Amino acid sequence: MSMSPQEPFQNSQQTNNSNDFQPPANLGKIKFMVQMMQNSGNPQAMVQSMLMNDPHYGEIMKLITAHGGDAKAAFYDLAKQKGKDPNEIIRMLQ
Repeated sequence: MSMSPQEPFQNSQQTNNSNDFQPPANLGKIKFMVQMMQNSGNPQAMVQSMLMNDPHYGEIMKLITAHGGDAKAAFYDLAKQKGKDPNEIIRMLQ
């Protein structure tokens, strides 16, 4: 289950209109990962394990580090760069 930081946005149309937002083809995989994180007793340990087992997660950590360790800020900034509404992405994952 590897994906780059940009992968969740790659299969959707570039648009600023959230009504035209198309969910990515890998939405099911993303939701599964979110559920795993929520259900784990130690989400931080799970993230560390993923980082050690998949080099793509290193890219995510670089992005987070570039935002001072703030994963939320990194996510919102990447979504903005891609012309996506981060809140719409969060709603899809719920």
